[in-house]
This record gives sequence, structure tokens and C-alpha cells, in this order.
Amino acid sequence: MSSLKLRTLGHASIALYRHGEAPVLLTDPWLIGSVYWRSWWLQHYPDAAELDWLAGAANVYITHEHPDHFHTPSIRRLGKRPLYLFPTLPETGFVAHLRDRGYRTEMMPPLQWRRLDGGISILSLPLWNDDSLLLVDTPDALILNFNDAKPPPPVVRAVRRLADRIKKPRILLASYSPASLVNSFRDASGEMVSMKPPEGYVAFICRLCERLGADIYLPFASQASFERADSVWANRYRTGFADLGRLWRGRTRLLPPYTTLALADLTHQATPPDAYRPAAAARRNARTEERLAEEGAAALGAIDAVRLQHKLNLWRWLMWPLFPRGFAFEAGGTALVYDPRRGRVRIEPAGDYGDFVVSVPALTLREALANDHLSDLGITMFVRIRLLRRIDPRKVYGLFVLFQFDDYGHMRRPAALLRWLGCGLRRSLPGRLRAP
Repeated sequence: MSSLKLRTLGHASIALYRHGEAPVLLTDPWLIGSVYWRSWWLQHYPDAAELDWLAGAANVYITHEHPDHFHTPSIRRLGKRPLYLFPTLPETGFVAHLRDRGYRTEMMPPLQWRRLDGGISILSLPLWNDDSLLLVDTPDALILNFNDAKPPPPVVRAVRRLADRIKKPRILLASYSPASLVNSFRDASGEMVSMKPPEGYVAFICRLCERLGADIYLPFASQASFERADSVWANRYRTGFADLGRLWRGRTRLLPPYTTLALADLTHQATPPDAYRPAAAARRNARTEERLAEEGAAALGAIDAVRLQHKLNLWRWLMWPLFPRGFAFEAGGTALVYDPRRGRVRIEPAGDYGDFVVSVPALTLREALANDHLSDLGITMFVRIRLLRRIDPRKVYGLFVLFQFDDYGHMRRPAALLRWLGCGLRRSLPGRLRAP
């Protein structure tokens, strides 16, 4: 039997396979197209033959529901042959979405090893924030797939203790570039207010490698470029592989993106950047321009104000002391202005209102409100936030974190909130993890 190989693809996909065979395991398939309202595109796309090969995967594990990990067009391309595996999270709508369409799905019991073919075992480790880690034990190495989750210190320590007992080379995959609002803030003069520079992201990864005792780090879950006319600016603030190489510290071996790693001897081959296959410029530009035209034709209305008011009033008791002057969501020539003291959203002409203004295209805001997933706005790279007085941007950042709690259904009933809090506490303190 030939030795196993690990290959990174797309954005946050790994394929675990033997030479000449279909993958035993594939993760988080975003392999075609774009995400976040045509804003995010892959730096390097698999070709048609590679997509056919990936469609033969026996198992596909999806860490969480964000579309750069749970990408339904890519899943349709892979088809119904694989078994789609999911973590046991409080919100299971994405599992039902596939099951209702005839895909084979299964939720993995948390913290229990599942044996796959060829001496491979996987363990799903759900987290409090509706995300999960995936640990993959192979005959030659232990793979730690942290994707873009940020597990609390007790979870990291539990994984380290488990890895120390397994005593195999450790390969860490984790994101290393911003995928949030950290560079989206502007002060009253229009100057950027950045929450975290590239040095902070590289330092985080280096510390994580050290705490886990990782032998190899593979850049992961950060292979996107931003291609809308209103998001292309964010490419200047990505943490790239050059930043990793320039700032890297520690004993962990840094490998390039898009690498194939032989697990038996840890030799590797990587696709050089000049061989990357980005989306065809004509097609990409046509899709982004089409979306921008749709954005320009949309306008906010009363139903949007009602939906936003409902969302914000879940946290009114917190909004009032944090933002006593209120704030607004601005789209085109219209602003939805929130008064936390009265718990009301009113429609006004675009302008400066309250403590800050969130600028977002009208159609995107309407769709986010209609789909009840407002936290996705914080990932687009085209949302801007104008700070109208000197406030800590982390407070505004936290607002989008609060949105996520309701987006995933945790605020809809007292029982759902208590269940989520209980699961979050248990998953933040996992104790001793069982070896495979």
C-alpha cells in the first residue's frame, strides 16, 4: 500500500489520499466560483480533471457553515457520491440543507474518533463559536486542522497533551490573514483605524505552533483575493506568504500554500505562484460588475428597517450604554438609524448619525437581513465603518459577534440560549482527549 499524501487546495480544503486513488478525506470544499456577494475569489482553482478526482472522495468533512467552507456550488460539483460529515453544533441547518437535497450526511459525535480506510481516524472537536477543529490521525503523522477557528487556551492545551501521547509528527493547518472588519474602520477624517497589522497575525500563528509543538505549518484558509471594485482595496492589507516568511519565528517548518506533502518522509512539492490558476479575468469581471449593477438598482425599505430593529433590540440593554448616541446602517442614499434608548430604527437620508455609520450596499444588506445572517457582513471586505467620535473599534467589532449569536438561533428561545451556553462551556473545557 502506497503512503498517504496531504494536499492543500482552494481555500480551506485538504485532500488526504494515496497515489493513483481518490481521496479518503476532503475538507471544506470551496473549489469553484466566488463567495460573499462576488467579493472573494480563489487565488488558485483546481482544473476540471482535479475536480473530477475530488468528486470521488469517500468522505467530506465541513467544519462550519460560512460559505468559504460550506460552499454549495462546490458541493453540487462534487455530487452525491461522498459521505458529508459535520460537527455536532447547536445549529444544524446546513446539514438539513444537504440532506433534503438527497446528499448522504452524518453528524459526528464530538470527541469520538471515527475510523476511515487505511488506518486513518478523524476526531471532530466542536467549539463554542459554531465552528470546529478536525484532528486526523494517520499511520505516519497527526494532522491538526484548525481552519479559521480560534479555540480557547484549554482546547489548545488538550490538543497538545493528546499530540504528546500520540508521538507522531504534527502538521498544523490554520488561517493567517484577516477575514473580518479589522481594516474596515475609518475615523472622521477618513484615515484608516486598523485593529491588527500583519505582524499580529504571524505572531499568533507562531505562538500557536509553539503551543501545539507543531513540526510543520501549512498556510491555510487564507487563499482568497478580493475582486469587487469596492473590496479590491483590502488586498493591500492581506497577510501573505511573504509576510509569513519575513516574520516567521520558532522551530516549526514553514511550507508554502498549495503544497502536496508525503506523510511518510515529510517531503513536499508546492505549486509556484506563477503557475496559479486564478479565475479568468473576463468572467470574474463580468460577474462582479453584474453584482454591482444589481446593488446599484436596490434600495432600502420599511421591511428592512423592521428586520434590523428586531435584530438590534435583542441587545438593546447592551447597545444603550455602549453607543448612547445610536448608530446607522447606510446604503446608497438611505440610512437606517438606530436609537437604542427607544429601541427604534427610522429611515433617514444618508449622513452622519450617532457614534458610527456602517456603509454597505443596499442589496447585500437586504439579503443579509432577509436571510437572518447579518454577521456575514463583517467578512465581505466591502463594508466600511465610519467612526464619528473617538470610540474603541473593538466595541463595534463586537456588535457583529453579537449578531452571530442570533444568526445561529441561540437567542430565539430561552432553551436555545441555555443549550448553547452549556455546550459552549463544555466545549471550551474539553478535559483529556482520548487517543485513537
